[in-house]
Amino acid sequence: MEIDILILTVYFICMGYVVYKMALSIEEELEDQVVLVPDVVSLESSVRSQLVRQGFAETAATVLQPGEGALGKAVALSLVVPEPRSLASTEDQPDEPDEGQITVQVLPQGPHPLQPVKGLTVQVVNQSRAVQVTIDWDRSSISRMTNEIRRVIRHTPGMRLDLAAPQVASVVNPNQYLSTVVVSEDCFDRSPDNQVLQQAAPVVDIPKMVNLKEPLRNYSLDLVVQLTPFSGRGGRPIMLLLPFRFAIQPLPAKAAIPLVNWILKR
Repeated sequence: MEIDILILTVYFICMGYVVYKMALSIEEELEDQVVLVPDVVSLESSVRSQLVRQGFAETAATVLQPGEGALGKAVALSLVVPEPRSLASTEDQPDEPDEGQITVQVLPQGPHPLQPVKGLTVQVVNQSRAVQVTIDWDRSSISRMTNEIRRVIRHTPGMRLDLAAPQVASVVNPNQYLSTVVVSEDCFDRSPDNQVLQQAAPVVDIPKMVNLKEPLRNYSLDLVVQLTPFSGRGGRPIMLLLPFRFAIQPLPAKAAIPLVNWILKR
């Protein structure tokens, strides 16, 4: 009986050691990750302030959390274009505030590998009935670390021959969807072989920025959009600057198996 207990004890010790070594080997193969955190407070307060200055209700702009709205994958901005306060009557107010909303989102967000971000994805869903959304790329900007701005360049089919040429604005009509990738103008360089412009650097160099101090681990995409109602009272265009700002937060190292993670902390 004592021999059986001894054998079982040795067996469990060996199995525990094997599992421990397996967990360490798996941990070495896992990619380090960071979290790209959007500044939802700054986004919502800035857009609401712009709406109020133009005579609209601040409730027309709302930040949607993941799982809400048409773009539920991550945080997004919802815009519901109202009539100006001076012209809108009580009976004309919509019963459902979410009706006809416009949703804008910038990706990536959340956990991300410790790898450069080649481009930022801009997504726009126009669920309004009579509002046109126009994105002015030449007036939009990208900034990193020191807030030094760079003009936004939208990825288009084919190679760009001249960055100085004006870009065509993107128009999202009612019941349409836009998804496009943008970078900054300093990401491009000419190929030594044919002198054709090509992307030579990422828009956000996460491995480089993650080692900086916290105030410098930031980047932003400022989108200039125009909302134009097709008809109705107070149908003047609304100009907005949507400040999508992100902070890069390193994730602490974590073992692949929770039990091993507890052992390593002891």
